[in-house]
Amino acid sequence: MKSNYKTIDELVERVDERNSSGFARLLGVSINKCFIPSVANTIGTDLSKYKVIKKNEFAASLMQVSRDERIPIACLTEYDEAIMSPAYSIFRVKDTKEILPDYLNMWFKRSEFDRECSFIAVGGVRGSMPWEEFARIKVLVPEIDEQKRLVRNYKVISDRIALKQKINDNL
Repeated sequence: MKSNYKTIDELVERVDERNSSGFARLLGVSINKCFIPSVANTIGTDLSKYKVIKKNEFAASLMQVSRDERIPIACLTEYDEAIMSPAYSIFRVKDTKEILPDYLNMWFKRSEFDRECSFIAVGGVRGSMPWEEFARIKVLVPEIDEQKRLVRNYKVISDRIALKQKINDNL
């Protein structure tokens, strides 16, 4: 299996589309690396300044990374489009022939990735990580067929865990 490491910056491009259409599905990213409906009070808030995120794009909160020892980051799969606070960094994969969004999302869920981010984000009062530091983190990029196989196996295991959880909850 041929594989190599590439920086996040080599694999993704930042997106900064603003909410000019008045779209109102407001999401946030939890510490568990999934999207959640925002609990922010938006009464009187100008939502045109909020960022648009589209399907298969990522959102990351680079604030308080070292404090939480996890980086809230997720790939949008449930909706075609939503809006997010301007505090989030939004980005997408440059070339899906090089790396799959699902594979990159799996990489971001690794505890080793969180540990590396926590180590890097030691400066400042809040332990934030600048985009430039985040973009220098390296990701293992195997051949695309290997990525597909890993994603497929991960999905099977994740689905089984979810099913077992439902069974346990019913007991």
